[in-house]
Amino acid sequence: MINVDKIAEKVANEPLEEMVDELDSDMDEIPQHVIDENKVDEAIMRMHDRAQWEMYNDRDMNWSGLR
Repeated sequence: MINVDKIAEKVANEPLEEMVDELDSDMDEIPQHVIDENKVDEAIMRMHDRAQWEMYNDRDMNWSGLR
């Protein structure tokens, strides 16, 4: 049977630096295409937000008037 208390104690006693080092090494393994895709997704979201903002502030598109 799994002893959850022993596992929790082991994790609690591990030094934090080891976990940070593991995270840093994982960040180095991110492929370039994933980074590029994230940048493109962010640019698309900015364009969408900008279009929504412009429509909201347009006197012709926003029939309820400029707010």
